[in-house]
Amino acid sequence: MPTHEPTRRLTGLDTVQGALDTIETYFENGWTDGLPIVPPTESAVAEFVAASGREAGEILGAMPPRLGVVTVESVAVNAVMAGCRPEYMPIALAAVEAGLDERFDMRGLQATSDPAAPLIIVSGPIVEQVGVNHGVGLFGHGSRANATIGRALRLAMINLGDGRPDTGDKSTLGSPAKYSYCIGGDVNTPWPPIHTDFGYGADESCVTLFAADAPRGNSPAGSGSMEFALWILADSLCNLNHNMIHGGHMLAVVSPLIAHGLHAEGWTKRDAQLYLYERARVPIDRVRRYKERRYGRNVEAGDPYFWPKWLDTGEPDLMLPVVRDPDNIMIVVAGDPARSRSAYCPPRPYNRPVTRAIRQPG
Repeated sequence: MPTHEPTRRLTGLDTVQGALDTIETYFENGWTDGLPIVPPTESAVAEFVAASGREAGEILGAMPPRLGVVTVESVAVNAVMAGCRPEYMPIALAAVEAGLDERFDMRGLQATSDPAAPLIIVSGPIVEQVGVNHGVGLFGHGSRANATIGRALRLAMINLGDGRPDTGDKSTLGSPAKYSYCIGGDVNTPWPPIHTDFGYGADESCVTLFAADAPRGNSPAGSGSMEFALWILADSLCNLNHNMIHGGHMLAVVSPLIAHGLHAEGWTKRDAQLYLYERARVPIDRVRRYKERRYGRNVEAGDPYFWPKWLDTGEPDLMLPVVRDPDNIMIVVAGDPARSRSAYCPPRPYNRPVTRAIRQPG
């Protein structure tokens, strides 16, 4: 069990020049993500700890890969550095705690050569309480809450886990999502919010952490049935990737316009999951060729890269589902309520999504 040591204190002049000097010092020591930080002064960190309603020295775990001790105070330091407001602190804590859950496999995510990053999905009443963007441009720039909450987790991964490019983070190409990856969801939706899929109540506020590549959008605009929007989305899910071998989860983000249109036509969220599960499939021969070319050999039964036994058939025309279960297709309703856009976030299949309730003081 890791033991708590006091977080290093900020020293320097309390002036504009002192702040600029501090920023340069953080750059020189590699304590940032490549962007300037907000100096984590004693008073600011104390305010964030107070906003969490928890003890500063409470140990949350150890951050891979270097296993730095994570405390409430150390998360507060990185949240201040990221530019968060104090009211974001409970969300940042929930995201870090989700990342430390063994099921999420933060060590694997930090060590992978993939471009995946931890996507924070905030759901429940807190989305509107603190202003997490769940509408127009939710994956992009312009929202302080989204940008800084996502960045707080990334800075914690860097400063507490030593997840720096090439030394602690082995991603070959990286991704812009590695700066910050946070969205709000499940507001103005006819379907249950995403955290209910993991056993939480609809009125709770939660964070769901999911390892994924940057989003890939599509444009199913048109007239007629909203089923067309799901048909286009299913086609987007069919790119060859690790999911064809190991399963995993998929995340689909559909606009409120699509969700309400489908709901008006009698579609439930479960109906949408089953539709995507049945149609997001690829020919098994195509997957076999992918594996043979990727691994340089014919993958046989018993090999760790072989597909599950229930898919081990001699049928050449079998269509392989991109996930192993309809429940593994996660659906979040978010985006521009006036346009029928959707997106798919390609996953890293070895990391399982983890949901944590957001503990708000009082």
